[in-house]
Amino acid sequence: MELLDIADEYGNLTGEVMEREKAHDLNKLHWEVSIFIINKKKQVLLEKRAPDKRYSPNKWGLCSGHVQSGETIEEAALREIFEEIGLQISKDNLHILDKMIVTKRDFNSQIVRVYYAICDENKFKIQQEELTAIKWFDISKIIDMINNHDDSITLGSARLKYLEYLEALNL
Repeated sequence: MELLDIADEYGNLTGEVMEREKAHDLNKLHWEVSIFIINKKKQVLLEKRAPDKRYSPNKWGLCSGHVQSGETIEEAALREIFEEIGLQISKDNLHILDKMIVTKRDFNSQIVRVYYAICDENKFKIQQEELTAIKWFDISKIIDMINNHDDSITLGSARLKYLEYLEALNL
């Protein structure tokens, strides 16, 4: 059972702790992380979500997940990278792209901190329960997919600014 700390619209923890599915069902704000894994070829590693995922099954997305109760946001990012793709990175290689994106909607409201990490690794161990595949995508290809409203990808137009930033990085 995964427990989440519930947050207010400013990202402050309320003191309420709730099981993940209940938090989703009640549409409670909670912290999540999203990490762009990028290599020196200006490619981003995308993960294909498992077919039984509640949200966005069988779609390509970023390494991401929930911040568990009592965990720091940075700890959650490092844990998710390790759990999902078997990559252990140092916290010095974890860079913030956006400190807080609040998404309030009719379901699955969340607060997300967006990171990027530079990685030229090609040996990954994917988490079979969460993912069916991983693949390096050229940043320009992801931008095209977003602009063409490709429904095989979870990233929307709000993520374009991060891709443009990463594309401009001097790696």
